[in-house]
Amino acid sequence: MNKNIKTILLGLTFLILTVSCSEDWLDEQSSTQITAEEQFSSVDGFKDALMGVYLGLTEPELYAKDMNWNLVDVLSQQYATFSNSANYAGVQQFNYQSVNSTAQLKALWLKAYNVIANINIALEMADKNRDVLGDIDYAIIKGELLGLRAFVHFDVMRLFAVGNLENRPAILQDKTIPYVKVFSKNITAQLSYSETLKLMEVDLDEALELLSEDPIYATDKPANYYDVVNRTGFYDKREQRMNYYAAKALQARVFQWQGKQTEAAAAAEVVIANSFTSLINSATYPVSADKIFYQEVLFSLDVDLLPFYTMPLLTAEGDGTNYDALFYTSNFTNDTFETNNVNIGIADVRFNTLMETQARGVLNKKLVQDDVFLSGSRNQLPLIKLPEMYYIAAEAYAKNEATLQLDKAIGYLNLVRSSRGIIEDIPDTATQEEVILEIKKEYKKEFLSEGQLFFYYKRTGETQIFGLSDGIILDDNVYVLPYPDGELQFGNTQ
Repeated sequence: MNKNIKTILLGLTFLILTVSCSEDWLDEQSSTQITAEEQFSSVDGFKDALMGVYLGLTEPELYAKDMNWNLVDVLSQQYATFSNSANYAGVQQFNYQSVNSTAQLKALWLKAYNVIANINIALEMADKNRDVLGDIDYAIIKGELLGLRAFVHFDVMRLFAVGNLENRPAILQDKTIPYVKVFSKNITAQLSYSETLKLMEVDLDEALELLSEDPIYATDKPANYYDVVNRTGFYDKREQRMNYYAAKALQARVFQWQGKQTEAAAAAEVVIANSFTSLINSATYPVSADKIFYQEVLFSLDVDLLPFYTMPLLTAEGDGTNYDALFYTSNFTNDTFETNNVNIGIADVRFNTLMETQARGVLNKKLVQDDVFLSGSRNQLPLIKLPEMYYIAAEAYAKNEATLQLDKAIGYLNLVRSSRGIIEDIPDTATQEEVILEIKKEYKKEFLSEGQLFFYYKRTGETQIFGLSDGIILDDNVYVLPYPDGELQFGNTQ
């Protein structure tokens, strides 16, 4: 968000809302709460509400911490083993019934559905008060909201529902998380995976249609087309919002999650070919100052308190009394980056620049904002980046027997590897099995501190991963986080 956007105060104070929330609060007024009608009586009111949604996403229970580099990455077993005194030891041990784990998962669930409730009231009012918004404002604001609704629901599904759908299509008929589309006191009925994923697809289709007005997409517009609606800079820095290409990338994720490889590749190809992003050239890019590779960011959140969250935890210094410190063992680091091969591991900037050996282990510095951190990427927390689109397309070309194109998959992987400084290409003679293994290796290297590796393991049905003893088999008991007790009491099933 730019300076103007960051100064906007959230005009509507949404109460703590859950799936079965009540609308009674709309009739209440106090010094800290105004009615929805008052809030959405102006364009600025809609803009404030939209910014409120983004602010909600930056809560530590959501993407500023737990749904990104903390809880979700702890689940993927990247970090060195916690002592039992650590706050997230239960999560790391897959003990979801521990006191801490229960509270952490409940907070994540509730915060996610709070954001969804805020999205739904804004969407309802956008149509109810359509005359308040001009065509451009209506299209972009509603498009962002629909994309965000799909985004949050999808990540809740990726945590609290079953994965590996591509290899278990029968599960598509089972019930999954509630997909809440209305702000109502009534409980949203659970639908099947197939029906729920379809709702996501519909939201994303409509979002993409509306976001054809996105300044970052609508390059055919006259030079003065956005002068009036963007006079305050509200629609600047589109990479920090749910823009057209972020929605398209999310569409690729959703297709891939359910095993629609052809559709996933097609969506990813649109982003690769047309988006405002491009892969870095590690030989010339200021990696030390821009550790998140901002040039590749399709969607990020501006988190003012990001150093407050990251600095105490992302460290490998000290005497061991910081029980919650998040760092890697040298064995994990060397295995991940293949440091036994100097043309692969040692040459990779993700290893030689972003990883630092400290007293207790190895630190990934991606989110450590030191004095040389570029101002443009400061406080930015990446949620979707361009390399993932190359991986999605490569996997589709390597796995889909109907459109098997191993050469294209290898080419895409080598493009990303080369951009990171890797000298040794994957050979043209690589087999299908070898290419799929190289994709997994890239997920392990690329998404440290980004909360995506756990989802890769879950989606592909990995039963064993580095760092876990052979006696621990990953299955649905591990991969599916339990609903909060309150949801079960309301009649939801898992």
